[in-house]
Amino acid sequence: MTGFFIALMFYLTGAVLAWLFSSKRRWVGSITLAAHLLAALSLADVVIAAFRRGTVTMEYPLWTIAGIHAELFFKIDPLSALFLAIIALVAILVPLYGRGYMKMPEYDEYNLAGFYPVLSLFFVGVCCVVAAADLFFFFIFWEIMTLCSYGLVVFEKKDREKGRAGLKYFIITHIATALMFIAAMILYRESGSFSFQGQSDAMTSLLATRPYLLHLVLLFFFIGFATKAGILPMGDWLPGAYAAAPTPATAAFAGSMTKLGVYGILRIFVDLLPISASTQIWGAIIAVFGTISIFIGTLTALVQDDGKKLLSFHVIGQMGYMFLSIGIGIYFLPVQPLLALAGLCAGIFHLINNVCYKSCLFFNAGSVYWKVKTFNINLVGGLARLLPITAMWTLLASFAIAGLPPLNGFASKWLIYQTAIAGSNIAPLFMLLAVFALFISAVTLASFIKFSTALFYGKYADHGSGAQTGEVPPGMQLSQGLLVAACIGLGLFPLWPLHWISQAVSGLLPSAFLPPASALAGEQTLHGMALRWGAGLTAAWNPLSLLLVFILCFALVYGLYRLTKPVRRVETTWYCGEEQADDQVRYQAHSYYLAFKQLFTLQVGRYQRPGVYPTIHYPKIVFSDTGRLKKLLDLDHWFYHPLADTFQKMAYRFSATHSGIPHVYLLWLLLGAVSAVVLLFVLK
Repeated sequence: MTGFFIALMFYLTGAVLAWLFSSKRRWVGSITLAAHLLAALSLADVVIAAFRRGTVTMEYPLWTIAGIHAELFFKIDPLSALFLAIIALVAILVPLYGRGYMKMPEYDEYNLAGFYPVLSLFFVGVCCVVAAADLFFFFIFWEIMTLCSYGLVVFEKKDREKGRAGLKYFIITHIATALMFIAAMILYRESGSFSFQGQSDAMTSLLATRPYLLHLVLLFFFIGFATKAGILPMGDWLPGAYAAAPTPATAAFAGSMTKLGVYGILRIFVDLLPISASTQIWGAIIAVFGTISIFIGTLTALVQDDGKKLLSFHVIGQMGYMFLSIGIGIYFLPVQPLLALAGLCAGIFHLINNVCYKSCLFFNAGSVYWKVKTFNINLVGGLARLLPITAMWTLLASFAIAGLPPLNGFASKWLIYQTAIAGSNIAPLFMLLAVFALFISAVTLASFIKFSTALFYGKYADHGSGAQTGEVPPGMQLSQGLLVAACIGLGLFPLWPLHWISQAVSGLLPSAFLPPASALAGEQTLHGMALRWGAGLTAAWNPLSLLLVFILCFALVYGLYRLTKPVRRVETTWYCGEEQADDQVRYQAHSYYLAFKQLFTLQVGRYQRPGVYPTIHYPKIVFSDTGRLKKLLDLDHWFYHPLADTFQKMAYRFSATHSGIPHVYLLWLLLGAVSAVVLLFVLK
C-alpha cells in the first residue's frame, strides 16, 4: 500500500510544480510527464502485489468520521489493481503527447496552470476512486475527478460553445452523482455504515425484506454509473464535452474516466449485490441499454463530419459493447457460472482494448489538427504525404476498433459474440442483442474507413492552412505508436490479458463460485482461445495462425506484382475538358454512404435529422428585467455589493486612525493591551 501513497504524492507534487512553472511552457509538460512516470513505477509495485498475493489493504483508516461511521480506507483488490494499471499507462501517454500538442500557437493565450496541474489532480481522483473501500469517500474522490474533468473541458474559456458543453456535462453528471449518493444513504440507514461490506450487508437485508426499495437503490446506482460511462440516454453530455476539451484531455477521459462507469457497475452489481434473481433482472437491463448505445452511438458517428465528434459518438457505441457483455455476465451469475465468467471477462477485455485504440484515435485526430488546424474531415484529404507515420497509426487503430483480425478489437468482440450466442439457449434475448452488435460492428468499419481514408488518402487538400511536410513531434508519434503496438500485441496474444482479467473477476465473487480460468482458455496456449461450454470444443480462435495466412497471401500477391513488372504512371484527372476546382471534384467525407445514412434518417412528422440520435432541447431560463426571480438570484445586487461597500466604509473609517502622530499610535497600543487583559479576565 505504500507504493499507492507514493504514487499519489508524485501526482500531487507534479501538480504543484506544474502550477509553479506554468509560465515555462517548454518545461511544464516535461515536469508533468516525469511526475507521472514516477507515479506509474510506484503503482506497478502495488498492482503486482495485488495479483501475486491478493488484496492489499491498510492496517487502519487514515481518517474516521465518527458521527456517520465513514472511514478513509483504501483497499486494492485485483480489480482495482487492473484499473490502476490502465490509469497509470494513460497518465504517462497523455502528457507525453500533450508536450507537443499544447505548444500550438492556439494555446499561447491560455495559462497552462489550468491544464497540467488539473490533469495531475484528475489522475489523483481517478486512482482514489478505484482504491476507496468506503462509499462516502468514494463520492468525495468521484467529485474531485468530475470537477477536474470539468476544468479540462472548459479550458478554452473564450469559446462560449465549449463553455456550454462544459456546463451541460457539469449539470448532468452531478444529478447522476446525487442519485448515487441517495442510494448510498438508503443503504446507510439500513446498515449504519458506508463501507463496501456494510453496503453489501444492507443490500442483503433489503433483498429479504424490501426488494422494491433495493431495486430503487440499484436503479440510482445504474443511472449514475451509466451516465459517467456515456450510456444513452444518460450519456448525452459526452459528445459535446469530449469535443470541447483539448485532445490530450479527451484521450485521458476516454482512457480512464469513462471506464470508471464500468468499474462502478462491476463493484455494485457483482461485488456488493448478492447473487439472486435480482441479479438476472439487472443483468438483462444493463445488456439492453448497452445494445441501445451500440446502435444509436455508432450510427450517429457515421454521419459526423467533425473528426472529434465522430470519435466521441464511437465512445458511446464502444461503451455499449462493454455493458452488453458485462450485463450478460451478470445475468448468468446465478445459473451458468462459466458463461458469467466469459461475459465479465469479455467486457473487461474489451475495455482494455478500447483504452488502446480509442486513446490512439483521439491522438490521431489531434495530430491532424496540429498539422492543418481543423477537425472537419470534409476540408482535408491526402494528408498521408504530410503525416505518413500518423496515417499508418490511424489505419491500424481504425482496423482495431472495427474488430478486424488479428487485432485486439476482434479478440474481445469475438468473445462477446460467442458468449451472447451460447447464452441465447437460456435467454433468447441475447441472440437478438448479438445480431444488433454484429451488424453495428460492420457500421463501425464503414465509419472508420470514412475517417481514415477521408483524412489521409485521395486528393490532397489542407483547406488553405499552408501545412508543410513533416511529422508531428516525437512524443506525439511515440504515444500513438505505443498504443498501436498494444493493439497488435493484445490481439495476437489474447489469453495473456484474459488470465489477469479472470483473476480480477474471480476476486469479486465467493470462493469456488466460478470455474478456473483454464475452463475459458481450453488449450492453455498463450496465443489462442478455445471455448468449451460443455462437452467438446465450441469455438476456437488462433490469431497467430491467421496472421501467418495473411503474410503468405501478401507475399504471394507481392510476388506476382514483381513478376509482372507493371508500368506505373501518374496522370491528372480528366474532367471532360472543363476546368474544375479541386474542392468541387474531391470526394469529401460527407459523401460516404449517403444511401445508407438516408435509410437511417430520424423523421417524425416535419422533424427530420440525419442519423438516429434525437436532439434533446434543454430548457432555457429567461429572466425579464422586472422579474422577482432574477432579483432573487442576483447575488451581486443584494449580497456581494452591499457587503463590499460595508467593508470599504469600515476600512475608510479605520484609516482615520493613521494620523502620523507617534503619540496616537502609542495610545492605540495601550488601549489594545488593556482590552486584551479585560478579555482574558472575562473569558476566565
